[in-house]
Amino acid sequence: MKKNHMSKISSLYVFLLFLIVIFFFNFTIYADQTNTIEAVIGSDQTVFHWLSYDQAITKSKVENIPTLIYFYSDQCGWCRKLENETLDDEKVKAIMVKNFSTVKINSNSSKTVIENGKKITEKQLSEQVYQVKGTPTIWFLTSDNKRIASLPGYVKPDMLINVLNYIKDGSYKKVTFQEYMEQKNNQS
Repeated sequence: MKKNHMSKISSLYVFLLFLIVIFFFNFTIYADQTNTIEAVIGSDQTVFHWLSYDQAITKSKVENIPTLIYFYSDQCGWCRKLENETLDDEKVKAIMVKNFSTVKINSNSSKTVIENGKKITEKQLSEQVYQVKGTPTIWFLTSDNKRIASLPGYVKPDMLINVLNYIKDGSYKKVTFQEYMEQKNNQS
């Protein structure tokens, strides 16, 4: 009888241990899937969140700042390189946190977003609305949701910083990007 009771207690402990392992495993997966990038500005640490599409468009209007839409896909090696080397760069993050409303869209996702009052998938947003032909691609929008330009493919941090400054300063309204870079190089 005592042995049977001990067996039940041992089974209960094994079961509880199993539940704890499953809980922490799921929590770790959830934590890895959050769309958060930390940016250091000065000595304070600012947390940068990718917003939902709807939130980013609204924030852009309310704060009168451009929207940056980053289109990616899970199986895209160049997307991972862009995220790990460029979007994770401290200077890039600092500019994005301060000057852009940012959204990350999975070009293969069936997750729904609202575009012009209609529910569509992120895949439809990517293919039909923004005509993204490959990932990674970054689209820039004005605060009133008008398209400025797209930036397809991988870009190094220094180049993205130049593009971000070109967009945030409104230089795209006056000169081409090539002219902007020439002016910048002449000032150096």
